[in-house]
Amino acid sequence: MDPINTLISKIKALGRQFIEPGAQFSIFALACAFAVAVGFLYLRQRRRRGRASLAAVLRAVCSRRVFFNPSTYADAGYLLINTLSLGGLIAWAMISTGAVSAWITAGLGNVFATPTATTLPDWLTRAGATILFFLAYEFGYWLDHYLKHRVPFLWEMHRPHHTAEVLTPLTVFRVHPLDSLVFSFVLAITGGVTAGVVNFALGKPVLELTLDGTNVLLVVFFYAYVHLQHSEIWIPFRGWAGRLFMSPAHHQIHHSSDPAHFNMNLGSCLAIWDWVFGTLSIPAKESPRLKFGVDDAEPHPHAPSRLLLTPIARVARALARMVLPTKAREEVVPDSTGVVEQNAN
Repeated sequence: MDPINTLISKIKALGRQFIEPGAQFSIFALACAFAVAVGFLYLRQRRRRGRASLAAVLRAVCSRRVFFNPSTYADAGYLLINTLSLGGLIAWAMISTGAVSAWITAGLGNVFATPTATTLPDWLTRAGATILFFLAYEFGYWLDHYLKHRVPFLWEMHRPHHTAEVLTPLTVFRVHPLDSLVFSFVLAITGGVTAGVVNFALGKPVLELTLDGTNVLLVVFFYAYVHLQHSEIWIPFRGWAGRLFMSPAHHQIHHSSDPAHFNMNLGSCLAIWDWVFGTLSIPAKESPRLKFGVDDAEPHPHAPSRLLLTPIARVARALARMVLPTKAREEVVPDSTGVVEQNAN
């Protein structure tokens, strides 16, 4: 494909992210998130004051401090980079969910007798598969996130996401291509293993219910509140809901620069894996006025070089610390880099 056609295809891919109803960043899901935010703040203001001002609510949702911040500009830059260039190459470099599924199904067939194809109704098997694949996605998301907050060189790939000093829905794109590469690999494993087991158990391939290629349950969460996780609107889920669902306030805690919040709330839509593995922090009813970002950020943390090139150098240093003998490590990677300590965030 020539460069012009490649560029055109990338621009079309960028457009599809906004216009396809099932896309993660569709204008329809964003509109729902906006409506939820306005409605929540309006009702909260009315409950507290006995009256509410729609103009005041709109100013809070569309804060100039947030949307005209250098951190937000960097998020928008990452959106273009990940869509138009490096991010589009990830699928070529990674093992696919389909390949893992085929290996698992074949492996189980070599060990066990292949079951007779199920006679259950198609709608029932697809509904069950949709739930299982959604849970597999959520577990893969949690596992990937847990490893990136615990393993030093993986943290350096993920660290740019946490350098965001304000949160907007665009912050979801503030992800280094290396970070996306590992995420794709983990999801291929968790999704592929689940699909392989399900297909073998039912005796035939079963497809999940999707909208524009996205699991419909994931789409429901996109429309409900997921876009507000990267925002500064404090919407907490508490009680049993706080143990099952990852509210906007849950994820804002995850981005907090307070050490008490480090490595907490690692899930995507659900809080159940955090609850099971002890990484859950249920938000308070009222906002604690969190500060976002990393405390050891370099000067100009939102510059393109800091977001794209510096993480690669930091990954190399972290790997050197892991594999080189102590003496050689001290010569190649000075202790002042503090890679291990930064991994705590």
